[in-house]
Amino acid sequence: MRIPSAYRPQYARAARLNPELAEEYIRHTMLADPPADAAVAELGSFKVSEANRFIQAGMDRDHRTLGSAPPALRDFFEALETAPPWWDPRASWLGCKAFHEYSDLFIPAFFVTTVQNAATLIAKSFHATGRVNSLFGPRRIRQNTRHFIEIMLPGALDRRGDGWKLSVRIRLVHAQVRQLIHGSGRWDESVFGVPLSSAHMGVASANFSATMLRQAARLGAVMDRATRDSFMQIWRYASWLIGTPESLLFEADEEKTHELYRIARACEPPPGEESVVIAKALFEALPRIAGKSDPEEVKAMRDQAYRVARALIGDEMADQLELPKSRVRGVLAMMRSTRRLVRVQHQLIPSVAMAWRSSAFAFLLDAALLDDLSYRLPDHLDAEKATPW
Repeated sequence: MRIPSAYRPQYARAARLNPELAEEYIRHTMLADPPADAAVAELGSFKVSEANRFIQAGMDRDHRTLGSAPPALRDFFEALETAPPWWDPRASWLGCKAFHEYSDLFIPAFFVTTVQNAATLIAKSFHATGRVNSLFGPRRIRQNTRHFIEIMLPGALDRRGDGWKLSVRIRLVHAQVRQLIHGSGRWDESVFGVPLSSAHMGVASANFSATMLRQAARLGAVMDRATRDSFMQIWRYASWLIGTPESLLFEADEEKTHELYRIARACEPPPGEESVVIAKALFEALPRIAGKSDPEEVKAMRDQAYRVARALIGDEMADQLELPKSRVRGVLAMMRSTRRLVRVQHQLIPSVAMAWRSSAFAFLLDAALLDDLSYRLPDHLDAEKATPW
């Protein structure tokens, strides 16, 4: 097994914790996504406008236009036409319901989970694009939030649903970013593994499913086993569409998926400069997405976000990401107590519950608002030089 040198110092420790899973994770750091990579590589011989037209045709099932597309792209979409036998859309209903009931808690859980992803070498790939800086950070967060909202809507992961299309879009974007990074000559796979590797798709999927569930619960969400299983199945299918290998999805078993996150964290090198830059950009973008401009409101929102993040991810990771020191004792307990009071109030006055959920969901919609979301692929590694995508 080839072990990228950046992972070698941590691998021995991770192998002591869970040798089989540590080996599986490291093996996937050298694996990419052959079907998506082949599709993007063949699109490279076409004009950007023509390549984007073929992708749009694939999303919309425009078979006449897709018939003129390169074979690898046709094969790519053909392989996704039929959902895996384990996917049951009805199994997603409880998870969707929980998301809408606790959207006020899933908002911070989703944000913190995104910060946790930045603590891995995923950050190095995204930092190479300049996509998550003060200029482009809000757009990136809006795109991620839009995807999150879409897959949590009933029916959104049906073949013609926006959740399906946005998941496949992410997969193709990742393949294009890999190609652009390789073309830049600024990436050494012997050191860092494959950019946006299968391993990183696995740890991100684990984060957005099992870890997010636990973060939401720590903030006050109350979900039974059936609901948690439903949430996991939603992310299992979305992650499969994004290109996460089946071997890293663990049949949506929450405990096994969380174990992947634990071992992945043990394998990953400590967060570096790129992680710090991206984490800072995420927190700086948050008030802008929320429409805050008053300096006091901006500061208050960031301070609260820093406190909640530190409370959820712990001091070690928070310090590695250079989050400001803050007192977090009692922060989560206070949020849980507040949510319990809200839940009682909702039971007594249903109209209040509806207004509360509407206001939280409205915030999510505002955060996800994009006037020009398309299926275009980045045409330059440097975000400042690329056509908006």
